This record gives sequence, C-alpha cells and structure tokens, in this order.
Amino acid sequence: MRLVAGLETPTSGEILIREQCVTDLPPYQRNVSLMFQNYALFPHKNVFDNIAFGLKYRKVPGEERKQRVKESLALVHLPGMESRYPRQLSGGQQQRIALARALVVRPAVLLLDEPLSNLDLKLREKMRIELKQIQEQVGITFVFVTHDQQEALMLSDRIAVMDKGKLVQVGTPREVYEKPQSRFVAEFVGQSNFLEGHIVNHCADATEVRLSSGLHLSIPATPHLTTGSKVTVQVRSERVRLFAERPLDCGHEFTAIVERVIYSGDTIQYLLQLESHDLLLATCPTTSAPPLNRGASVWVGFDSEDCLVLPGD
Repeated sequence: MRLVAGLETPTSGEILIREQCVTDLPPYQRNVSLMFQNYALFPHKNVFDNIAFGLKYRKVPGEERKQRVKESLALVHLPGMESRYPRQLSGGQQQRIALARALVVRPAVLLLDEPLSNLDLKLREKMRIELKQIQEQVGITFVFVTHDQQEALMLSDRIAVMDKGKLVQVGTPREVYEKPQSRFVAEFVGQSNFLEGHIVNHCADATEVRLSSGLHLSIPATPHLTTGSKVTVQVRSERVRLFAERPLDCGHEFTAIVERVIYSGDTIQYLLQLESHDLLLATCPTTSAPPLNRGASVWVGFDSEDCLVLPGD
C-alpha cells in the first residue's frame, strides 16, 4: 500500500494506475487517496473543513468545494453534518467522514488500511455492506488491506493473499476459497481439516491417498503428483456431514465420537475423533438437526469431490 501511495520506492517492477506508470511520480501526482486505520481526522476542524482539506490544497474554487463536500456527505449518508466536530461523532460516523474526505478529491485509486478494525462487530458488518455499495456507485478501484477473511470475501472482486511480503495467490473470492494453491491460503480463508498422507495409487479418474493414521481416501485424480508424493488433503468443515446411521450417499464415511461442541448462534461446530484418532471439524447449521452432546457416537461423511489435494511440506 505504501508503494502504491508513493511513500516507499520499489526495488524492482512498475506501478501502473489506469495504465499509466507512476513508479517515479511523487505521491501528490498519483491521484491516490489513503484512508487510515485511525481515520486521522483533524480534531480542531469541523466536518466540512476535514472533508474539504484536500480540495483546498488542490485550489478547487469555494463554490465547487461546497458542492463536492455536500455530495460526499450524501454519498456516505451523513447530509447536514458540515458544522459538527469529530468529538461529536460516533465511531461509525467518523469512519464515514474519513471515507468522504478520501473520495471528495475523486481519486483514481482509494487505499484503505484496515478501516473497519476499530468498529464494534455489528457496525463493522453494516459498514462492509455500505463500503461495497459506495465502491460500486463511484466506480473506482478500492485497494482494501485486511486480516479479516470474511471482510476479504465479502468486499472483494479480486483477492491477493500475501505471505512474508510475497503474493502467493490472486483470484476471485470463490477461486481463493474453493481452490487455494497452498495450505497457507487454505488456512487464511475459512476453516478446514488438513489430513497428512501420501499417494499410493492412481486410477483413471481417482487417486488413492493413505493418511498417516492408516485411513485410505479416494480423491479426484491428481496425475501431476507421482506415487509416493507427500500430500495434504483439505476438507472444508462445512462439507463434513453428520448422520445418525451409516450414510449411503457419501464417498467416505467413518464412525466418530463428539469431543467438543461449540455453539455460535447460526452454526454449531463439532470436533470429532475418528476411530483412527484423526480429528475432524464439522460446521453445521443449527437448523439442520437437533444438537449433539459431547461423547455422542455419530457417522461422519464427506464426498470425494470435497477433498482438495495440496502439496505436502
């Protein structure tokens, strides 16, 4: 983000905004706005002066400044707040004023540095929806930095996952969630079970994996991996299903004991121990069946298509 804003100089490569190379341009020539994590509003200035700050230094005429501030306040659903000071605003209102200030200069790119992290959960969920609507309305690129996987999935058209300063995967939210290219990406988005093992056989349309515990799984064919290769089999927790009796429609079924029950309102998570001593996490809607108690015996099932093979460490 600091590279895009022009606050740091890249050691290699180029930065392009609207197909124009801006790598060597100073920050004030890049037409980029930055929205800070702590909003950085001027406490001694009212809302109007906070929002108009960038326009003033761009020498925008007074009448146009008033009109653009008015339009920005309407965009963030805070009309008529021009005369208030930051201390008179709630956290959510301060966040919207900071957004209005960033948008009023009509940037080509808006950089957002974890702007929702200081809000309580309910307001944060509301602002996610509003940010997405505002982005679609103004039609400019938002670069949104977050450590919250749900925010990344909800707000993004494309997600870039970074590990130790390197891009490890770029794709749509669905691609990153359903087809992670590494265990790091799979662990970042959603909750998964990871089962270690190695490939023991290849068939025409399936690959057989023997887990460290001795269990065998039949998974979709992975001809690019050789027999004997170490692999990690990923199964998303919401793909693990529970049954009172042995299921007839699952590619894999096992008996298990419920080790722990975690109630989360709309879902219940079950930590399950298989006879092989493998542990599985299952996430089930609270409406799917009566809740199970700790120590209950159940059948566990998931389909071969629910298994994704990741390269082993």
